[in-house]
Amino acid sequence: MKFLVVDDHPMLRDGVAAVLRQFDSDATVLQAADGERALALAAEHPDLAAAWVDLRMAGMAGLDTIVQLRRRHAGLPVIVLSSSEDPDDVRRALRAGARGYCPKSAGPATLLAALRLVLAGEIYVPPFMAQLPPSAAEPVHASGLTGRQLEVLQLLCRGHTNREIGRLLGMQEKTVKGHVSAIFRTLRVVHRLQAVEAARAAGIAGC
Repeated sequence: MKFLVVDDHPMLRDGVAAVLRQFDSDATVLQAADGERALALAAEHPDLAAAWVDLRMAGMAGLDTIVQLRRRHAGLPVIVLSSSEDPDDVRRALRAGARGYCPKSAGPATLLAALRLVLAGEIYVPPFMAQLPPSAAEPVHASGLTGRQLEVLQLLCRGHTNREIGRLLGMQEKTVKGHVSAIFRTLRVVHRLQAVEAARAAGIAGC
């Protein structure tokens, strides 16, 4: 497997690379000190399995780097590795297209668990986000959801798993995951509990 680590601190990049080689001893870990170099490496290596990106770097900002990576390489999962534990930074990163967010205080086991989850098509958020209520900074508009997304959301509200939703709606599980990700972005939340709470607060039928 091939990974990309983007951070302006060489020692941190080396540390993450060592952790990634615990995941795959034969892994190739490319390193970039800034967003511009990251984009160049991603263009040279279309077979990247995932990219780890810091939010605060010299040159191109981390959020801009995430947006550009996702725009140019839609299938590339991006995981944020940041010193910030601000919930708003987590939300901004996920809205920009990141599939995971790990604080730099996290240990190797957490980084590997996040990677496994993201490679499986899920979204990883740090545990402290589970204790937060949905963001009240912006109103939720159900009109931003498609009819199919509303059906998926209603089943989420009833506690069904992705696999169960796929069976009930006649969809593949990976298709359900795509709908769930879109629902999270529209409702401006980062996990299922927040999605349910936000849907109920907005009066979405069936929730």
